[in-house]
Amino acid sequence: MLAEIATMGTVFTLSIGEGDQIDGGWDRMVERATDELGRLDRVFSTYRDDSEVSRLRRGERGVESSEVEEVVALCELARELSDGYFDPWAVPGGFDPSGLVKGWATERILQMLIDAGAAEAVVNGGGDIAIHSSEPINVGIRHPFVADRLCAVVKCNTAVATSGLYERGCHVINPAGGELGAFAATIVGAPLYLADALATAVIAGGDRVLEQIGYAGEFHGLLITFDGMLHALPGTVFSPEEI
Repeated sequence: MLAEIATMGTVFTLSIGEGDQIDGGWDRMVERATDELGRLDRVFSTYRDDSEVSRLRRGERGVESSEVEEVVALCELARELSDGYFDPWAVPGGFDPSGLVKGWATERILQMLIDAGAAEAVVNGGGDIAIHSSEPINVGIRHPFVADRLCAVVKCNTAVATSGLYERGCHVINPAGGELGAFAATIVGAPLYLADALATAVIAGGDRVLEQIGYAGEFHGLLITFDGMLHALPGTVFSPEEI
């Protein structure tokens, strides 16, 4: 079964195994997921003047919910692990967790599916993919310069996050100053919120950040340079169907 939910400035795709039985039924599950994503958008959107994050950006204190506090702490962790190349506090206008919170929200929806009885499930939140599967599945990585082609197919049963400049334009900054290091980046590994943030960091810092991620050993992935070259970490597992 498959459903699409348009929210948080993107489209979330939910899918479960053909034989899975969902508590309360699939339609009710989609309604619950839609309500939850809408609620999270009202909390974290930088485009809503009344969101908690917008109020935080304006310097209004005492407004943070436990969820905002959690995301702030995760952003601090991601900033540390990326050597500062993921820095939501360096964004013009103030703190902006968008580079992490979409992956975080995607994982929350996957957990809802699992809790409702899904044995196999995938949630794709605008290119941030959370997977619950006993066996690795093939995940196609869109070619950043050719919209209807793939640049790679990776095998994974946890999470895949992709960040790129080909849909929203240049929305990433390099906190260290200077030019960006990559045109697109994909990080494979869980948790998805951290893979999401690290993919953004690789866009900012390029090979240097990608190699640092490889040294950590928990994630692997690839980047595409501005001249179209693909650089992949040694641990990245490609499918035989790699294109």
